[in-house]
Amino acid sequence: MYADAKTASKSVEFVGKRSSDYRDALSHYSNVWLPDIACMKRCLSPLPAERVLEVGAGNGYFSKAIADCVGPDGLLVASDPSVDQLAGLEAESAHGNIRVVPASADVLDIPFTGFDAVWSRGAIHHVTDKTSAFTRFAELARPGGRLVIADIFAGTPLARYFDGFIARSCSTGHEVAFLSHEFAESLCALTGWGQPTFDEVITPWEFRNREDIGRFLQLLFSAKPDYSADDCLAAADHYLSVSETASGWALMWPMTVMTAFRPAHG
Repeated sequence: MYADAKTASKSVEFVGKRSSDYRDALSHYSNVWLPDIACMKRCLSPLPAERVLEVGAGNGYFSKAIADCVGPDGLLVASDPSVDQLAGLEAESAHGNIRVVPASADVLDIPFTGFDAVWSRGAIHHVTDKTSAFTRFAELARPGGRLVIADIFAGTPLARYFDGFIARSCSTGHEVAFLSHEFAESLCALTGWGQPTFDEVITPWEFRNREDIGRFLQLLFSAKPDYSADDCLAAADHYLSVSETASGWALMWPMTVMTAFRPAHG
C-alpha cells in the first residue's frame, strides 16, 4: 500500500492508527492473502538472482515472498513513502536480500538501477503524477525488463466499492485516481514501455466465518468509529461478491494486472 508524498502535507495515509490497523488485519488474518501471493508469483514470475523493485511495498507482505523467490543472489528493493509501514522489513529478510527505500513513486531517488522487474500491487491509484512515475520506472529497469502492476482500474466493481464506500468510511479518506486501460496504454507509450496487456484476476479472500470478512475489512481500511464490522461486510456484499465455500466464506477480490516490457533495444 502507499502514501503519496505529494499529499503528505494534507494527509499521509499509512502512519499511526492507519498503519497499525493495517498490520493488525494481516496479523490476525495472516492467511487471507495467500491466493494473492500465488497470483503475484504467476504474474510477476520472480526468478532466482533477479533484481526486483517493489513500489508501494507497505508492510512487506509481498516483499518477503518476492525475496524468497529471487533468493540470496537476488535483490528486492522495497519502496514506500511511509516509514511506519517499512519499519523492520530489512531485518526480517530471511536471505538478507531486501533493501528498504522511503521514496514516492514519481521520484524514486534510489541508489539502485538495472532492475529485471518493477512490481506494484494496490499502490498506483494513490500516485498523483503517474507520468513521472512510469518514466522513473523505465529509467530504473534494464532493457527488456518488465513492469507488472496489480491494481484497481476505473469502471470496475472494485473501483465502485472504493469510491462508494472506502472513500467515506476510511479514517484517512481515499481520494485517488484509478487508471483506465486507455490511459495506461498512453502512459506506456509516452514513458518508454511497450504495449501493455491486461488480465482481470479474481482472488478469493477466505475466512472461517462470514463475520470475519467485516472485521478484516474494518481493520484493513481503518474504518472510522461510526462504521462497524457489519457495515463493512454489508458494503462488500453490495459492491463485490461474498459467498459460502466448503470450508467457510470467501470475499472475491477482483483486480486488473497490467504487464509491459521495456524494449530490449532503442
